[in-house]
Amino acid sequence: MKKLVYILLPVIVSCNTSTGVINMNGAYTMEKQNFKGNDIDTNSVENNQLKIYAGNVMMYTLVNPSQDVSAFAVGKFSVNGDKLIENITYNATENLQSTDVFSDTVNITKNDTGYVQTMSKVMSDKGEIKITETYRSAGTNTPTLLDGIWKQVSSYALRGNDTIKHSDIEYKAFYAGYFSYGDYYTDSIQQKRTGISYGTFSLDNSNNLTETITASTWPELIGKTFVLGITINGNDSFTQTTANATGDREISVYERVK
Repeated sequence: MKKLVYILLPVIVSCNTSTGVINMNGAYTMEKQNFKGNDIDTNSVENNQLKIYAGNVMMYTLVNPSQDVSAFAVGKFSVNGDKLIENITYNATENLQSTDVFSDTVNITKNDTGYVQTMSKVMSDKGEIKITETYRSAGTNTPTLLDGIWKQVSSYALRGNDTIKHSDIEYKAFYAGYFSYGDYYTDSIQQKRTGISYGTFSLDNSNNLTETITASTWPELIGKTFVLGITINGNDSFTQTTANATGDREISVYERVK
């Protein structure tokens, strides 16, 4: 997927730095973006975005309600000095998806509340620009068994005696008490779509997963809390069971992204 940046719909990369060794693990929410070039110098707060870093893997989810755009990506990351390198292995935006691997490198600077990242010489519909993004650290320091990035490898609904298989591409991320969800799916009129949700989560001793959605492609979900049944299948797999609006049992199996 080519990365031509359109104003207010930027390519998303990430942030974090400090003196010494940089620890990126955590959840970060975007506060604002600045686009600066010969013909533009403007701030934007329209994108709702969460980035999660866990170990050496990462995921971002984004929704821009005013432009009706949703996107997500997963991959690996590393830090070299004050530079953050993200190697994206899967990304989806609206009706497009890509498994072409690409790498982004950004400069990162730490501040009291989070991080600032800068990308110079970015091509956009306004010519060559510089993009500055400000992020705030979010979440808690409480670890859970679900911390990490997960890919859905099997999904089906149980309706009476029938089993209905799903073919959407879905990822989930958990870290620091925050979760994100990205789905590339076929809608009711057979059009490809990208949908995302993110928010806070907790996992109790009985493996009941509670998710509260704070941003979503689907406005009716914002503010809603869902309790999901989780079965932990060792360190690298879990099964999620829910009931949908029609009473079907939805079964999803996830494997850890490494």
